[in-house]
Amino acid sequence: MDKPPGHLLMPLFAIQFFAWSAMFCLWIYALPVIGHILHPAGPALADYRHLLIIVSAGFAFYSVLGTSLSLVIPRLVERLGNGAVLGIGLLIGGAGFAVLGTTARIGWLVPAFAAIGVAWASLSSIPYALASAAAPEGKGALFMRLFGFSTVLPQVVTTLGLALLGAAWFGPDIGRAMLVAAGSMTLAGLLALTFRQRFAVTLDPW
Repeated sequence: MDKPPGHLLMPLFAIQFFAWSAMFCLWIYALPVIGHILHPAGPALADYRHLLIIVSAGFAFYSVLGTSLSLVIPRLVERLGNGAVLGIGLLIGGAGFAVLGTTARIGWLVPAFAAIGVAWASLSSIPYALASAAAPEGKGALFMRLFGFSTVLPQVVTTLGLALLGAAWFGPDIGRAMLVAAGSMTLAGLLALTFRQRFAVTLDPW
């Protein structure tokens, strides 16, 4: 199949921007959000060691799960297509962020991080296959280097944006940071679904 036209590259960057913005929300605000779930009145200094263990375990869980699930992604892509697999994975991740932002029970942390692990499995592999396919002819290496900015820009915007938004909107409910992440990841998932018919890209079995 011919290379996709260049004007379709921008939607791919948009997917990356919103998906990685959600992940940066998690990495920046996971500790206070989970701290608020476990200690609504505010954790004592002695509780922070416990919180760090829980947050680290959650990160390790979604990373291991995402790495494990990525092994089956090539077969899913063959059946459903890259856009569908990426989109569904990101939508599941968006649900996980929504749970983090609304739950008041520690038991919901496991399914929330599991859902984020599903998103991580697709986010860490499929966009790069799509980028390689969408790169203009003869400019693949240059485009992939530029594609790296699709993960840097969200970090800058998320860090500055949430710092400003937090003072005006979060207030005592820090869980709203995860609702921002949920909305951002969900939007990325919906955008990814539009690639189902535009790209015919397959991932080599690992």
